Amino acid sequence: MAATGTPESKLIVLRGNSGSGKSSTARLLRERLGRRTAWVEQDQIRRILLWERDRPGSPNIGLIDANTRYALDHGYDVIVEGILDAGRYGEMLRTLTSDHQGLTRHYYFDIPFEETLARHATRELANVVGSDAMRSWYQALDVLSGVGEEVIDRHSTLEQTVERILADLGWKPGDTRELTD
Repeated sequence: MAATGTPESKLIVLRGNSGSGKSSTARLLRERLGRRTAWVEQDQIRRILLWERDRPGSPNIGLIDANTRYALDHGYDVIVEGILDAGRYGEMLRTLTSDHQGLTRHYYFDIPFEETLARHATRELANVVGSDAMRSWYQALDVLSGVGEEVIDRHSTLEQTVERILADLGWKPGDTRELTD
């Protein structure tokens, strides 16, 4: 692929098991970063847009890549968020990282199964996805090699996690961007 984004663009990848806090982190990060921050959510593309199962070589992998590149190339910082299993999504994420001209940061949410299950129980999705499905998806420490992925553990609160990522990006409290009309 070709270079994507700009030297100023930021790419944040949040990976981990279902119920580990990725979506909550992405939502709060986007809120803090302000406009011109795109959120490319694996579940939205795979489950809602394409309505497909998560299998090797599935079209959602390329669509996540294309959406991310499109947003970066149009001046957005991008948060890519999802389970994003290292075996199925690793090649795409490593290539995207290599091609990105700006700052890229990867985070893996390493939360024990019992805690992800408790967190999952508080979500609307718990009415659709049960504990057996959660258990079948769970992978302990599925860290992606070759991208400098950092681990967020169960002791990091949502606020601490967001502050850590913002600091890693060089953002200061109150920094936001607004779209120009």
